[in-house]
Amino acid sequence: MDVEQVITELYGLRPDQFVAARDAYAAQARREREAAAARQIAALRKPTLALWAVGLFARARPADARALVQLGSRLRTAHRELDGAQLRTLSHEQHRVIGALAHDTAHMAREAGERISDSVLRAIEEIFRAFLVDEDAGRLWLEGRLTNTPKAPVGFEGVAPSPGAVPSSPPAAPRTRPAPSGPPPAPARDAAAERRAREHERRLHAARQAVSETRAAYEQAQAELTEAAAVLERAQDEAAAARDELHAVQLRVDAAQKAADAARSRHDRAATASRKADRAAKSATRRLQEAEPRAG
Repeated sequence: MDVEQVITELYGLRPDQFVAARDAYAAQARREREAAAARQIAALRKPTLALWAVGLFARARPADARALVQLGSRLRTAHRELDGAQLRTLSHEQHRVIGALAHDTAHMAREAGERISDSVLRAIEEIFRAFLVDEDAGRLWLEGRLTNTPKAPVGFEGVAPSPGAVPSSPPAAPRTRPAPSGPPPAPARDAAAERRAREHERRLHAARQAVSETRAAYEQAQAELTEAAAVLERAQDEAAAARDELHAVQLRVDAAQKAADAARSRHDRAATASRKADRAAKSATRRLQEAEPRAG
């Protein structure tokens, strides 16, 4: 069994069709004695609604999907080369593109019959942002084999600048230190305000990141809960079928036991009749033997 082909097919299905199809493929692999494939397929998780939606987009508009992954490659290159001007240009393009793609993805999913809430829309945007940073996730997405929601990015962590790279915009010349007495000059106050603003922005980004991760964990938990409910329902159905089958078997056993008891009774009556007939035959033989001498 071609597991990669199975994965591509499964993650192209709607979420409510995933579990039954996955279990059917896992059962087929077990019947074909492909234990490793069966384990790999059975371990696949039902996709979140956001993950399914971005997969739907990649299949419907592969050129736009490739363009987003290529934008991520250009952003990573600009980050490695510390190209500030390019980073600013691409960052602006990133926000515009992701907003448009997320809107189109939500529209496609709604046309397919799924309800896309604001929280799911935000999750879709986070997945698209992850493709800009995570090259492997982007590749799997384009191939239709993305099985897990990629980790939400924090800047370009993990993408180190190239050796010897220097910022394209050199730092400003250092300011002359003011005299120690008197109130601090305006530039110092502006620098302090800028530091506070950066710290505020950092904390805000961390808070957003925490909210995004919590939301993703919640949606994953909901997906697992739905899957567990489906598994429980199937197990209950199988138990009910087994009970019905056991009851039918018990009825057949009872009927067979009654037939055996009746046959045993008939056998016993026949054996009794056989013994009586044997005794009667022996008695008649003796009488015949006794009567013959007298007749002579």
